[in-house]
Amino acid sequence: MKMLGIDTTTRSASCSVLNEDKYYTKAISNEITHSEKLLPIIHETLEESNLKIKDIELLLAINGPGSFTGIRIGLATVKALAQVRDLDIYSISSIDLISYAALKQTAQKEAYVLSLIDAKNKRVYYGINKVYVNSDNKVVIEKVMDVSNDILTDALANISELVKDKELIIAGDCVELFKEQLEAYSSTLLNFYPTTNDLIDSYLNISNVNDYMYNAYSLDALYARPSQAERMATNG
Repeated sequence: MKMLGIDTTTRSASCSVLNEDKYYTKAISNEITHSEKLLPIIHETLEESNLKIKDIELLLAINGPGSFTGIRIGLATVKALAQVRDLDIYSISSIDLISYAALKQTAQKEAYVLSLIDAKNKRVYYGINKVYVNSDNKVVIEKVMDVSNDILTDALANISELVKDKELIIAGDCVELFKEQLEAYSSTLLNFYPTTNDLIDSYLNISNVNDYMYNAYSLDALYARPSQAERMATNG
């Protein structure tokens, strides 16, 4: 299957195409230009893979949490492509994708993963999943805690009972930033953000893939926090 995956949830927008078991990837690192650069990098990635958009059979996207504007740009693009081509969309949160990628990186068969994403100003997006490899050698993602947004100290207080007496992996793009506080909760700390290659790979390897399938009308964003305008309106 020929697939095209995109992610615009962080400062780095990226696109990957899978063609005949080979990955082709392009990325930019300035979220201010996502609206201008996303379509060109999709075009460049397709050109490099010797495909056209009409050849793509499945679209994939990370639906949040992260940059409010970035998420909207990415999902609007993938939904437009899906509508024109009548394609399905595989969409997974960065929290779930981090859990999936963390299990693969550690080569464990089962783990509880606390996924953390930097939300700035000492805040984090976070969630907990139990992930394990089933008898079909597929990865199962089971939600233990829904995605939330808090100051890190509050987040750690909220998860303490849920992960008590469990072997925990803590993974995400701000693990190194908060390393001293996190070491009290786990000895396995992984500082990374999942790539669009991880996005495609997860579609190929998770058991509950149907839980993440949408179309142009059913796909929605996972913000996990009100926009700045909404917060200002509430505070005002």
